Amino acid sequence: MKRNFLTRVSFTAFVLLLAVLLSGWTANQRTVLAVPNYGTWTGTTSLGHPMSFYVSLSGTEWSNFSLTTDFIIGLCSGGLVQSLDALGPIINNQFTGASSDFSFTGQFTSPTSANGTYFFNGHLIPGCGTLYQSGTWTAQAPPVPEPRFTDVPFSYWAWEYVERLYNAGITGGCTHSPLNYCPEAPVTRSQMALFLERGIHGSSYNPPAVGNDTGFGDVFPDYWAASWIKQLAADGITGGCGSGNYCPEVPVTRSQMAVFLLRSKYGASYSLPAVGASTGFGDVPPAYWAAAWIKQLVAEGITAGCGSGNYCPELPVTRAQMAVFLVRTFNLP
Repeated sequence: MKRNFLTRVSFTAFVLLLAVLLSGWTANQRTVLAVPNYGTWTGTTSLGHPMSFYVSLSGTEWSNFSLTTDFIIGLCSGGLVQSLDALGPIINNQFTGASSDFSFTGQFTSPTSANGTYFFNGHLIPGCGTLYQSGTWTAQAPPVPEPRFTDVPFSYWAWEYVERLYNAGITGGCTHSPLNYCPEAPVTRSQMALFLERGIHGSSYNPPAVGNDTGFGDVFPDYWAASWIKQLAADGITGGCGSGNYCPEVPVTRSQMAVFLLRSKYGASYSLPAVGASTGFGDVPPAYWAAAWIKQLVAEGITAGCGSGNYCPELPVTRAQMAVFLVRTFNLP
């Protein structure tokens, strides 16, 4: 009798489980939304004050959560701005942040909307006391802009660096109608002169007049980049390509770029650390002419090589790679 009872219970449980599975229901089901829009989200708290936070380009990280609130503690009242400059992950549409006396939660309800809570847990307000306050917030995403360059979509691996290079006034692209950047084209030595001089001196910099001579046999005074090339040599960044020439139309290699970048960052008199027994790359032996420059470029976080433990020193630098190098070298916003 007992066995028959257990059999009937087990059979009933099986039928219920089968029905649940066939209905498509799962416990604590959460719909994963499309990636939230990147940029600075803005909104208001339940007390009617502004708040904001930033979503990364990939939509997987938040940063710079900030909100304004007001308070009344005894006879003391006023307002304050609370910020968390940390960076954290966005997982399954949710994100959180906390400090010793403040915390918040967030939930994306669509790629363009979010809401959450906040809590002040004993936040010290000098001269007033400690604040305990909770509330909610809602926020909306910024409009998604169109890509600046028609040939550099948001999905392109170096999009952010190309945008930052443009915003810093270092480049205006390779064509203007339509506006293109030509990210896969190699960087020539003449283009590099302009990029580096603007990185060194700022986007509004214009070199002195070239005069009657550039100092290089293959760069005439009326050449489009003559003044930039002459100034690059005057700054001690380059001595040309040999035999009194500059080779303005020759692509820059990755080994040459290591030298140019570090000299541009630190000056012509920069003294490199010794290369040591290894450069860290399988294709750059310690005796290679630019080994110390390449190793230092990696040490400064400007590059990690070309993959598979190599640096590819003799490959030409593309305009996309150049954008990354320049942004990292000069800390462009």
